[in-house]
Amino acid sequence: MKNKSGFLSILIFIFSASGFSQQKQFSYYFDQDLAPTNKSSAVFNGKGVYQNGLFEFRLYYSANNNLVSIEHYTDSSLQVNEGSSESYYANKVLESKGDYISGKQDGLWLKWDSAGLIIDSLIYKKGEKINETAIGYHKNGIMDSLVTTNFKTDTYQRKYYDDNARLNADISFAGQKGLVKYYDKGNLTSTDSVFSRLEIEAEFPGGNQAWNKYIVSRLQNNADKILKSGEYGTCIVKFIVGKDGKIREAEATTMKGTVLAEVAVSIIANGPKWHPASQFGRVVNAYRLQPVTLQPPN
Repeated sequence: MKNKSGFLSILIFIFSASGFSQQKQFSYYFDQDLAPTNKSSAVFNGKGVYQNGLFEFRLYYSANNNLVSIEHYTDSSLQVNEGSSESYYANKVLESKGDYISGKQDGLWLKWDSAGLIIDSLIYKKGEKINETAIGYHKNGIMDSLVTTNFKTDTYQRKYYDDNARLNADISFAGQKGLVKYYDKGNLTSTDSVFSRLEIEAEFPGGNQAWNKYIVSRLQNNADKILKSGEYGTCIVKFIVGKDGKIREAEATTMKGTVLAEVAVSIIANGPKWHPASQFGRVVNAYRLQPVTLQPPN
């Protein structure tokens, strides 16, 4: 959960006689949407106290009293963030950390995933994002990707690594001019110049709504066959949208061997052409995952 400057501005607060270091403590009670509510129905509760010239506000889950966030504000109205800010996942792992100046993010901000791995490093100057570094990971915890963007110099770099930490690709841009380097097991194999950062996802004509309509209509055509099998659940189909827009290599990754998987793969594999994906101004193959769900009749 992330607290934004002024997001609690409409909250009412209740004065309490107890407090940190015998100072007056402010108590808050919120529902699941962080709207004010009474204590008995609160999903979250907050405690605040003036400390070192700022108002320190701590937000907790009411059910277990686990800490959600620690924010600092100019006063008890909770409208203007000032000073340090921290937020936490439900498992108590730190989610984000940074500082505010006059309600604007400033300096280094860090973000972690729920396993405690750092996934984002950002630098702000009075609310303006100067630099961002995003990190991805393989399932074994080894870094998968490192993407750095400098918004001041308009430069961009993306590195991909295999699960043995060997470089697969290194993409760098200054403005719209870029250089792409490909590697095999860490050894450089080719270099290519590109002239656009633009990346476009593969898209079905008419968008997701049209694609879902196509799948549902084909499932209905096979309803008797699927219902007769009595196999219900969600089948996830992996497939490639080729450079020509045709679907290829469709395969079920869940519910393999079921009638639902057989039908779902057939529907997708024989589907109409897509608008292909493009990367850096060039048409490319693109992987897609499509869940197909069938629930038992009521």
